[in-house]
Amino acid sequence: MSERPTVEEYLKNIQERMFKAYKCVDCGMIIAPPSGSCYGCGSSNMDWAKVSGNGKLISFTVIHIAPDEFAEEAPYYVAIVELEEGTRISARLLGFDPLKPQEVKIGIPLKLDYEKGKSGKTYLAFKPA
Repeated sequence: MSERPTVEEYLKNIQERMFKAYKCVDCGMIIAPPSGSCYGCGSSNMDWAKVSGNGKLISFTVIHIAPDEFAEEAPYYVAIVELEEGTRISARLLGFDPLKPQEVKIGIPLKLDYEKGKSGKTYLAFKPA
């Protein structure tokens, strides 16, 4: 077994623009954000896995009133993206006007990107493919 999955390592990888997920060695399921055990088979035998960065939009919302840390960035999108590898993650959605959510269509293909926020943090993001 490799190192135990940690959210800290996952977030560090995003800050370095090297998004990775976990892969269950026993059943092959891709998991992100990392968890201590596989959602499919319950195994804790995990390794880091690179992912394609391709996915589709499952759901989204526009954040107009954000927590203090993100207040200067509002309005912005937060989306649920299903990766080609099967796992679903939350991320920022780029390439659309947050004041025109009617222009965003569920199911559109997306590609991995990153967004540097006004706080200086880098966020996992996706844009239209």
